[in-house]
Amino acid sequence: MVKEKRTLQKKIEELEKQLAEEKQKNSYATAILESGNLIIWSVDKEFKLLSFNQNYFTFFLPSESKSKVYFEKNNQLKSVNAHKFWTKKYQQALAGQSVNFEIRIEVDGQYEWKEVFLNPVYGNDANINAISGIAYDVTDKTQARKKLINSEEKFRNIFESFQDLYFRTDFKGNITMLSPSVKDIIGFSEAQLKGKNITNYYIYNIKIKSLLRDLIKYGSVRNFEAGLVNKSGNVIPCICNIRIITSNGVPKYIEGVARDITELKRTNLQLQHSKELAERSLKIKERFLANMSHEIKTPLNGIMGMLHLLDDEALNDQQKKHLESLKSSSEILMSMLNDMLDIAKIEAGKMELKNSVVSPSTLFEKLSILYEQEAKRNKLKLHFEIDEAIPKNILADEIKLIQIFSNLISNAIKFTPANGDIHVRAFIEKKKRNGALLIMGTVKDTGIGILDEDTKKLFKSFTQLDSSTSKIYKGTGLGLFISKKLTELMKGEIGVKPNENGGSTFWFTFETLEVSPLPEIEMSDNASVLLGNPSILVVDDNKVNLHLASELLKKAGCKVTTANSGKKAVRLASKTQFELILMDIQMPTMDGIEATVQIKNDGQNMGTPTIAMTAYSMSGDKDKYLQAGFDDYLSKPIIPDALIMMIKKWTEDDVVIEPIKSEPTKLEYVTLNNKTLGNLSKYGGKEVVSEALAEFDSECDQQLQILRSTKNIEEILNILHTLKGNAGTLGVEKMAFWAEMMEDEVKTKKYHNFDSNLKELEVLHTEFKSSLKQF
Repeated sequence: MVKEKRTLQKKIEELEKQLAEEKQKNSYATAILESGNLIIWSVDKEFKLLSFNQNYFTFFLPSESKSKVYFEKNNQLKSVNAHKFWTKKYQQALAGQSVNFEIRIEVDGQYEWKEVFLNPVYGNDANINAISGIAYDVTDKTQARKKLINSEEKFRNIFESFQDLYFRTDFKGNITMLSPSVKDIIGFSEAQLKGKNITNYYIYNIKIKSLLRDLIKYGSVRNFEAGLVNKSGNVIPCICNIRIITSNGVPKYIEGVARDITELKRTNLQLQHSKELAERSLKIKERFLANMSHEIKTPLNGIMGMLHLLDDEALNDQQKKHLESLKSSSEILMSMLNDMLDIAKIEAGKMELKNSVVSPSTLFEKLSILYEQEAKRNKLKLHFEIDEAIPKNILADEIKLIQIFSNLISNAIKFTPANGDIHVRAFIEKKKRNGALLIMGTVKDTGIGILDEDTKKLFKSFTQLDSSTSKIYKGTGLGLFISKKLTELMKGEIGVKPNENGGSTFWFTFETLEVSPLPEIEMSDNASVLLGNPSILVVDDNKVNLHLASELLKKAGCKVTTANSGKKAVRLASKTQFELILMDIQMPTMDGIEATVQIKNDGQNMGTPTIAMTAYSMSGDKDKYLQAGFDDYLSKPIIPDALIMMIKKWTEDDVVIEPIKSEPTKLEYVTLNNKTLGNLSKYGGKEVVSEALAEFDSECDQQLQILRSTKNIEEILNILHTLKGNAGTLGVEKMAFWAEMMEDEVKTKKYHNFDSNLKELEVLHTEFKSSLKQF
């Protein structure tokens, strides 16, 4: 009995322990279910609650029988009675479905969205005897989805209202997407064109072929014109941009935009027609003014000549007074004629600058001589002042500068009462980064002054402040208008400001460069002449170097044959015996080294001295080229003395070669070195050098255009190398230095400065063009 009692007691203890453990587990489960933001519940087959956590009690338990449930359908918010809603969902779960949906509830005055999952609960008999429910917060996800829907809707509205044609194709040209505007532009709907090949709907030509190559090479092509074929077979001119779209570096598809420019073209044609009519009218007007001025100037010059002759005669005071009036009237008439001709040139766009080397001090001396007597006659003091910082020589159009100063000085004399002062001054207003100078000229008087509201009228054609019939001051009102146009031509401005103590100060600016006066080039009889008229083969792929070197040698007495490629040099050398070959190193297809090897292997010129010419001038280059088969080495830029001495060395006997003294290293470079040009002219003549400079300028335009568009590093290096050599040969020092610096940076992969360096190179080219006009 005792034993049975103990066994029973032990069993009770075990059951109590199990019960405690079970209670502990239940407490853990309850704690988990009550924590967090999950809503958990279950209902029986009659939809009565079996269990639920606190969140269900807080959020889901309806507060009244008329409660509503809110949900979305077709992107719109709907609401139904809560009892009917849950009854329908529970019935679906009792039928064995797993039910999933989103509903909106109100919590503390704010709306939250919950995603709900209802699942059937099966008993041991495999029948559904309950439904479990779980819900969690999806407010953020729902709001993000709504924003995405709104964004897509906005994009769709923009896309559908897009007037240009948007298209997307695969890499075989099959259309995958089109904007609805395709219907308005070419008459086909999206559905009609989707899946069709795009090549059936545009005009294919050589230009398009080239553009497609650029698309593959660069990834995008902008602003090219193409003709789209509409439903009627007519061609619609369009301006297009296309590009390749990539993802993680992998090309995915091609997209583009085309804009119908039919109306723009029609407008352009009308404008062109109007422009042609206007130009014809201007030509007629110009011809009429030229003829009239000639017809009027001829007798007027005769009148003025006779008046000057009369001035030498013995006349009484009254006669002299009449003569002065006649002379004054004739001068005014001549001035008016000249102004009219200037206006005609300005309107026809034919007014051009003729820049030359100008001495500002000499210019002011000329102005002083012109107006000193007139100022004295009007009892005025005329003062001239040039700022010390202004260079002794500048590049400018002296005639036009005198014309502007003359207009301003003559006006100052006209409007300044007796015993007044007129101060004419010039000074540097600004030094620009590209080396250009902005010079300001001023004419300050103690005259009648100008009202602020009248200053805007001053620089208009045929405008005078006093236009009454009884006006005191005579004139056409053209002088200041012409001055304004001339200053604009010289990249300057013009204006007027009142003086504190009365009178006005007229000012104008113009852009210029500091230059050195060109040296006198003397073609001396003892210039180097080569004996025996040696036959020379000059090989260079660059036409500027080829032309200049050949002309220098011809002038020195050589018989010159030229080749613009290594292959051509080999071909010529196989047929003709030469006494010397000048061979450029860097050439496409076959470089100078390969060409020399082939020439040396041919019996015709096997022993002919071959001189390497290259813009590379690194230490060790000479030894490298001698080992490659060359007999000597000449670095570019071409120095005439060095070139002639090199020819003498290899073609004449008993020649003592004196080393050419090199210039000391320069810290500053000039735009165009007149000493270099003088040296080149000494051997080749000024005409040859002028041709070489013009050819260099033209070639430079093409090279800069390529540099702006290409991404090919090898092509960039070739262009900069050629430009460096050509510019150095012709004394275009700033461009040579800058091209060499850019070449070094590209070689060392410092690509980040390339765009800004290229802009500076373009500025230096513009400076060169300006300096070229003085040569």
